Amino acid sequence: MTGKGGTGKSLLSVVLANSLSRRGKTILYFPSAFPSPLYEFVSKNVVLYPIDYEKEAKEYVKIKLKFFLFWFPFVRSSIFRVFSKVIPGFYELILLGKMWYDWYNNAADFYVFDGLPIGQIVSLFRVPKAGVESGIGGPVKDDMMKMVDFTYKINLIITTLPEILPYEETREFVEILKNEGLKPRAICLNKFYTRKLSDYERKWVEMILIEGKLKKKERKQLSQLLDFENFLYENSQKFLRVYSELGFDVFTLDFSIRGIDHDFVRKQEEKILQSSIFSHLS
Repeated sequence: MTGKGGTGKSLLSVVLANSLSRRGKTILYFPSAFPSPLYEFVSKNVVLYPIDYEKEAKEYVKIKLKFFLFWFPFVRSSIFRVFSKVIPGFYELILLGKMWYDWYNNAADFYVFDGLPIGQIVSLFRVPKAGVESGIGGPVKDDMMKMVDFTYKINLIITTLPEILPYEETREFVEILKNEGLKPRAICLNKFYTRKLSDYERKWVEMILIEGKLKKKERKQLSQLLDFENFLYENSQKFLRVYSELGFDVFTLDFSIRGIDHDFVRKQEEKILQSSIFSHLS
């Protein structure tokens, strides 16, 4: 999952992981430095895995490099922490490498990554290819080449909102991916408003506004509520159309007035299970 902060990456990751866990073992990865409060809604059938880049780097050194006892003190030292932050793409490489390694060794049936923002996710895709082109050799180069192939197997889903700025950012991101030879699997339109009032109910409210014995303040509040409902619905429908014009599958998560709770998450799971995107992913 990727998208700008606040567009619903963690919500979609939880909903999708919970849904996939009904079909098989599912791992939900996230950067250990950025846990989400929404993880309290993760199903007990989902393996929640925080990726700690220092820990994963040490494990890789242990598995792949000879003379581990020689390298181990360096990996544990503060020098390594500085070294890892200086190398461009090191952080993204470790995140991608952990997921690739688990996928390569069939650790689960499904893998969900509560991903990085749009800018960093592009770096994540670029790093293995840059590693191969750098001239690095040995087992590390072999793994880099396998990771390059792995990036083309990832089902990338962009989360976004029914607003103009997120739309423009999504469109620009799609073009960047296209230049990298990649494309998203789908777009998730979060905070999508489904009309709560039926046509009959709307006519009833309008009739009350015209004929009902309401106080001036009550009439004003009811009118504003109706206008607000109209705006949310029409705005959601408009952006559903414009996102669909980008040429990818678009599915939605509901707008919630009450906030997010277990009932809301379960409702979104049922919605995902019935969508075409779920059949493609599972």
